[in-house]
Amino acid sequence: MAAFDLGRQAAVQIVSDTGRQPQSFFGRFLQRRRDAAAVRSEQEYASILSESLGHDFSDLDQLEFLQTSGRDKDGRPLVVVVARNFPAKVLNPDRVYRYLITRLDAIADGPYSVVWFHTCSSYWQNCPSLSWLWRTYERLPPKYRSHLHRLFVVHCDLPLWVGLAALGPLLSEALWRKVEWVARVEFLWDHVHKKQLAVPDFVSEHDALLEEQPLADYGVVAAREVNAVPGLPGPV
Repeated sequence: MAAFDLGRQAAVQIVSDTGRQPQSFFGRFLQRRRDAAAVRSEQEYASILSESLGHDFSDLDQLEFLQTSGRDKDGRPLVVVVARNFPAKVLNPDRVYRYLITRLDAIADGPYSVVWFHTCSSYWQNCPSLSWLWRTYERLPPKYRSHLHRLFVVHCDLPLWVGLAALGPLLSEALWRKVEWVARVEFLWDHVHKKQLAVPDFVSEHDALLEEQPLADYGVVAAREVNAVPGLPGPV
């Protein structure tokens, strides 16, 4: 199989692993097809990244839906996603992809973790479509998947869980095992020092609300305050 190293100058280096080449003609043919597709994918990524580095993304920075700050307890960089700040219905998906890779390319060169705050957001209004998520998964170089240590999803609601579960069969088992559902912010402190992660005020307030009414996690409690929170499943 071929391994790739994408440098700062967007150069693609191919290192062949001849010891693992398929022995049959058909096997070698399929392997060459896969290697060629991987090269094209890496070259496309390098080209888009090079073009995007000169773009002005200051407006997306101001939305603060994607932040890179702090480290987990093992020193890995943290990527923080605040879903409520992401207006999925009005942003151009291709521009978001370009913004994503310019901010995360260097971080993905080594191990990193992601904290996704789904608090007070709606899957329908604040999350990219499943097709965009799958397309992005396919377009990103393998380093994004292999270097991801954990994806912590905080305050997940039922629509988001169903959406991610729908992608589950398409993802590798190793990647799916990296997803961790976090019901309370306090459970993040097992992995991240408090001083390393800036938790938005609305996240803490919502967390306290759920702490007082734990059955609200499952949509059982019909308290007015809880049911008024966007994205939280209603009572059953």
